[in-house]
Amino acid sequence: MAPLHSSTILLLLVASAVASPVFVQPRVEAINCSVPNDKKVDCGHVGTKQPDCEASGCCWVPQGGNSKTPWCFHPNAPSPSPSPPPPPSPSPPPPPPPSPSPPPPAPSPPSPAPPPPPPGSAPFSDDDMKTMFSYFMDNLNIKGSGAVVASPDLNTPGGSYYFHWARDGALSMYTYLTTVGLFGNNATLDSTMQAYVGWVNRIHFVSDPNNLDPRIEPKFMIPSNQPFNGGWCRPQNDGPGLRAITLITYAKSLISRGQMDYVSKNLWTGDNSTLGGGAIAYDLDWIPANYGSSTCDLWEEIRDSDLFWNKITMRRAMLLGSFFAAQMKDSARSSTYMSVYNALTQDVTSHYTGQFIMETQSRQKDAAVICGLNDGFAGDSTFPPTATEVASTIKTFNDLFNSAFPINSADTAKGIPGILYGRYEGDHYAGGNPWVLTSGCLAQLYYRASSEAAGLQGELHADVLSAWNSTLGYSLTEGSTTELARALLVQGDGVLARIRYHTASNGLHQPEQIDKQTGAIASATDLTWSYATIFKAMAQRASVEKLL
Repeated sequence: MAPLHSSTILLLLVASAVASPVFVQPRVEAINCSVPNDKKVDCGHVGTKQPDCEASGCCWVPQGGNSKTPWCFHPNAPSPSPSPPPPPSPSPPPPPPPSPSPPPPAPSPPSPAPPPPPPGSAPFSDDDMKTMFSYFMDNLNIKGSGAVVASPDLNTPGGSYYFHWARDGALSMYTYLTTVGLFGNNATLDSTMQAYVGWVNRIHFVSDPNNLDPRIEPKFMIPSNQPFNGGWCRPQNDGPGLRAITLITYAKSLISRGQMDYVSKNLWTGDNSTLGGGAIAYDLDWIPANYGSSTCDLWEEIRDSDLFWNKITMRRAMLLGSFFAAQMKDSARSSTYMSVYNALTQDVTSHYTGQFIMETQSRQKDAAVICGLNDGFAGDSTFPPTATEVASTIKTFNDLFNSAFPINSADTAKGIPGILYGRYEGDHYAGGNPWVLTSGCLAQLYYRASSEAAGLQGELHADVLSAWNSTLGYSLTEGSTTELARALLVQGDGVLARIRYHTASNGLHQPEQIDKQTGAIASATDLTWSYATIFKAMAQRASVEKLL
């Protein structure tokens, strides 16, 4: 199926001007920080800084670099005010034998989350976005290596997350590239991106202890760029396509700024004996002969040769790669990539069951599909965001996760808008909770659908309108493109507002998961991919606001 419009990817330049109030946790006054080191109870988490610590009413006393004493710890209870002496009383009985020292005070419960922003305002303020982007940047280009750490958390239900995952790294660097102009400082864009390019070119040719092509290794050690050689779900074949999408986007930016020399030396050398043809070509070249190979899914739990996430992201890479190869005067590669794109189009469309888009036969209802509809969309007519297949898939997953997670019902009863998504039907990892990253993917998909609806000319097809009315519970009439766009914007806002509700009291540090019963943050802290999906959603929201 031929694309309907250009593959040129434009960077967003203007941030949303609508802001919601910033929640600031009240300071605890007159706290007593005179606590012996052996009595200090940790009040922070990996990555806690002094402002976050003190804003939580805790004490901050830096220790040596190798000290196990927490820097951020709970204070002693403040001394009570003096009171008048009691009247004389009979002599008390002898005191009982001394009892053991009391245990350290338990961590105080988290402060209540703030109310959601009022309808129509951005779910995250400009200051919120700057705060979260600073956390995100802490996870990029670790020690100047170009690596992206999945999370600085060394102790999660799945073990340490202090690795560079190929998937997370590529998606996070794409997010950085396309949103830093909105939420961060793009003065270091080239140095950060080129550090990542260097990382990719190194891992491409590293000696692999697992006897795999390093291009399909799932994760690497930081900063050595050596493949992890412990037991893991291997291979994972989505890495080459995801890296290529990110680096093609960067190469086009460089070319537009007159920096073809860097592209020719590092990204597309035109010579297979030099960096395998360059970081982009070497990754793309893996796909044509291997796109139907058996692979682990993006949750690293099952193996299959027909996973929607893997195939739709490879499909986008092949289309972008075909256009880029033609731009680089490589007609042979361009033709090969286009042929694979066409083959993958048939594979991808076969995943629609008539009710929803499935990930694979063995695990049908999987939010990997929602993320794939964003990260794998090729800008053509296959599963555009307003499609009936997309609407019915969202409805199916809304029903699934509303019933699976008590916190969704509790939030709705409190008037907190939105919904939290998990990973897939029957997930049990770490209790089977909502995930920030899949919820962020849903918000982005709603905003993309809103943007497309706002730009439609003429009336909506009746089947499209019917599908979205069923999904949203609305009764929009034919020709209601603007009304549908606004309704979808509200849905996206609700999802992000619910994420904010559960993470604001943690200083907006985004976790991997949110507890399905209590709404507390859970599992890994400062998950890079969680930030990435929020930033992509908010960037898409900024473009919607211009249209509406």
